[in-house]
Amino acid sequence: MLRIIFLSKSARNLFFDKVLFYYKYKNWVELYKKLDIPRSVFDKYRHGELTLPLELYNKMASLFDNKTKSYFLINIKSVDSNWGQREGGKSAYIINKEVFNKGIIKGLIKIREKINNGMSKKFDINLNLDNNLSYFIGLFIGDGFSNKYGKYHLTQFVGNKKEEYYFYNDLICPYINQTFNVRPQIKEFVGANYIRINIYSKDLFLMITERFNIAAGKKSYTVLIPEIIVKSSSETLLSCIAGIYDAEGCIFWDKRKKYLQPYPRIDLHMINPSIIKQINDILVKEGIKTSISGNYERILIYGKKNISDFLKKVPIKNPKHLSKLGEITTGSAK
Repeated sequence: MLRIIFLSKSARNLFFDKVLFYYKYKNWVELYKKLDIPRSVFDKYRHGELTLPLELYNKMASLFDNKTKSYFLINIKSVDSNWGQREGGKSAYIINKEVFNKGIIKGLIKIREKINNGMSKKFDINLNLDNNLSYFIGLFIGDGFSNKYGKYHLTQFVGNKKEEYYFYNDLICPYINQTFNVRPQIKEFVGANYIRINIYSKDLFLMITERFNIAAGKKSYTVLIPEIIVKSSSETLLSCIAGIYDAEGCIFWDKRKKYLQPYPRIDLHMINPSIIKQINDILVKEGIKTSISGNYERILIYGKKNISDFLKKVPIKNPKHLSKLGEITTGSAK
């Protein structure tokens, strides 16, 4: 039987917090009773002392939205139930680390050569900061990842396979190709509901990490809108926020009977309170009415009028959002 391992303590903690949130329970007691799990066993799952059975993981994640499911798909791995008996393989990796890494780098060389197909990969990392570049950085803040492997540099985006394939294929990838002189690769996975967009370019990596000062590796808890963008024009700054919303935002229409008509809201939820506060302060300064949930856990924008005001200034582009907003995007909101 397959079991689930979280790749980091923070991912595991976030997973259980999300389960509690989506099940709408007040505490762990209500949750483990709902799941019919003994408290001692549940605590071991929560603290990483036991791996989660795949069936239980799927049950716990069944209420997650697609964005949340996609996030955890790249922060877990599945193993056989007897995986512990094979932990000796870790020692083999440590002993032969150089050989393993050479194999990874060799694979990166082949992939990168195939992707770029002889194209020049050089561009000026100090190219003009316009609205499109600012939007790209915002999208990277929300959905992006960068890292260095030996002397090779990877920039990556993750999107929903069903809702965002054409967004990346028809809009984002052509922009990357034309602006950064490198051809991205969209990678699909059988049985998975997400895609990865891989870009192999040292200059792009340097632009993100050095010019815009966004650290390589995990950035979810620390990233902020770069100072160079904050100090730019209002239009350019709001383009960056549009990229963040296209990556991390969610659109809801509340159809409960207490509303005469379906009532819309835009929800931006990130695990970094500092960037939530930064974005909210900018929106409020622009005259956009917002509400904050929790200790800067999410920004909520309620009602057609407030959302219309938001859309007039924040130029979101993701079709999965625009299609849900319907009449508000046409200017017929009241």
